[in-house]
Amino acid sequence: RPFIYFLPNYRKHAEITRNYHSQQPDTDLQASKSTELYTYFIVNIFSCAMFCTNDQAPATKWIKSCRQMPWMISLEDQYVTDDQMKAAYQNTRLEHDVQLDINSSPKLARLTRIMVTLGRANSHPDAVVNMMMAGANIVRLNMSHETEKWHAISTQSVREAGNKMYELTSEVYPLGIAMDLQGPEIRTGVFRGDEKSIGYAKLEEGKSVKLVTDDAAKRGGSAKCFWISYSELPRVCRAADRILIDRGAALLQVSCIQANEITFDADEKAVTCRVVKAGIVRDNKLVQLLDSIVSLPQISDTDAEHARLASTLECDFLIMNHTRNGTMLRGMRSRLKQMGVSKICVVAKISTQQGLENFDEILSSADAILLDRNNIAVDVGNEKLFLVEKVIIAKCIRIGKPIVLGFQVYNDEKLNIDMNLIAHAVLNGVDGIFLKTGAMNANDITKLLKAVDIVCREAESARWQKEIFDELSYKWLNENDYICNVMVNIAESLPDWGKDIQTRIQTGIDSLRRKRYIKVGDPIVVISGWRQGTGFTNCVRIVYVSPGR
Repeated sequence: RPFIYFLPNYRKHAEITRNYHSQQPDTDLQASKSTELYTYFIVNIFSCAMFCTNDQAPATKWIKSCRQMPWMISLEDQYVTDDQMKAAYQNTRLEHDVQLDINSSPKLARLTRIMVTLGRANSHPDAVVNMMMAGANIVRLNMSHETEKWHAISTQSVREAGNKMYELTSEVYPLGIAMDLQGPEIRTGVFRGDEKSIGYAKLEEGKSVKLVTDDAAKRGGSAKCFWISYSELPRVCRAADRILIDRGAALLQVSCIQANEITFDADEKAVTCRVVKAGIVRDNKLVQLLDSIVSLPQISDTDAEHARLASTLECDFLIMNHTRNGTMLRGMRSRLKQMGVSKICVVAKISTQQGLENFDEILSSADAILLDRNNIAVDVGNEKLFLVEKVIIAKCIRIGKPIVLGFQVYNDEKLNIDMNLIAHAVLNGVDGIFLKTGAMNANDITKLLKAVDIVCREAESARWQKEIFDELSYKWLNENDYICNVMVNIAESLPDWGKDIQTRIQTGIDSLRRKRYIKVGDPIVVISGWRQGTGFTNCVRIVYVSPGR
């Protein structure tokens, strides 16, 4: 009945409905004319809501227009997206995979978040704006490199980029900032000992190289000798132990340990190694002791100072690098509490075998998980990496913790990233993709982001929706659950129920419009209750999408 006052041509619709029913068997004519009219309107309203999609949709197929619906605009141009819907609701995974359409274009909006690393070549405001336009959701500041002043300036550039985005689009773009702490790690020094190779050393296979821990040699590294930041290196190393530098850029094997076992004098502490895998080693690169038991502090003073800086810069995420156990996370939370910081998410980065062994403890203490695929592969091997990913992702999904997978963009100084790996990560259920783009320029990052955006949308379209629905249904809250009862009581005690409903509807419309599911002017169907309480959800309205706020 409400639609009679909304649609000026309802008599014409009623005539069409009666003509249609006159061609049906007598049993179809038992319903009243009002019921026929109401049913016709309901069917066509929902059809309209499905057909009235963004005219810029990349995946469309022609649908014959319904010329009787007065609220439909540009009737000849109505399309409906086709993003693997035929396969989505198959009853078995086998049938789902069989029904996937390789010619289907990706969905309009992407749910998987993308995080990129800022560097000197891509941290200015215009570059950040381009990255935002290309699909970046979070930017990462790597505290292992650059100065605190540089990171503060980069944060200011992100804020300026957000203001520029608002000027361009009149929309607030919530670009998150993640500060990645240096963590308890071992790194090389600075290579300034050879004038022919300033900033790097070229290690040749079979040659010997000496690793020293004396701070006097910190900036005098060369291909024959360079500094390591771990003073206990001679104590923990044994002959034939392997030392990996820069995530596989070079591999060394210990051949001789030079140290006084009683005094461990600084002048005598050094480890001589043979180069097993040749490569170029640059300043301040990561060093991993593959066969040694390393004892490092839970939280260094440097990390504590950087956490304070993250609070000052109002960062959204604090990434605990090389998280080994839950004690590290609890210790950082305690320090943040002492600083008066509460609105920051603590993310545990899993990059070592020890972190994998204590993962359940870490998961219960962290707000989110970042899995560093390249570092984990060093410990478990490439043949086990896929298994680690599946286990970690499943554990995070089971308890509702966000999981992000890190991907190396460069390999041997060449752009080399396998999009299939990203697609499979999305199919497995990851919440975010982390791209290590610190050394890339702004244009290359923009191109990479666009490619990753398409891959993520393709993979999201190809997920088996019925399986997701069944798993979510299995997790439904019992009505007797305490949390459920609290939420129901809050909803029923609202002072202005009508205003709250309108606010929720407008917020939902604004969110869908920002994610490009709908655009301004699109007609949509809103189903809600007409009064407070249960049993009154029978109000159907058609509204046009407004610009919002």
